[in-house]
Amino acid sequence: MSSWLNEIVHTPAFIKADASNKTDKNKQQPTSPKQVRRFGWTRFIELGFLLSIVIGAIWLISKIVTPQVVTVVSVIAGFLILRFIVRVILKVAFTLLSILFWLAIVCAILLYVL
Repeated sequence: MSSWLNEIVHTPAFIKADASNKTDKNKQQPTSPKQVRRFGWTRFIELGFLLSIVIGAIWLISKIVTPQVVTVVSVIAGFLILRFIVRVILKVAFTLLSILFWLAIVCAILLYVL
């Protein structure tokens, strides 16, 4: 019974093969920040092409369906985009406020101690 208790019950069912070491040696690590943040013109052309396809699809759909449906869909999309923007702004604002809050507490403790 004691040997049964010593078994590890949380062993993984599938163990990954360690083949990542061979590919990591062949990869070249970026040496400068310019290599990490490099955007080529082809990337901008691809993004512009994708945006034009999306705009063309929206224009085609707007010609097929009635203007009321387009208005409703655009209002819903506008609310979703606005919700995303407000969520991002609130996350950034609350992050900055929490940093300032803890900075003020640390300063108050330092002023009290010193």
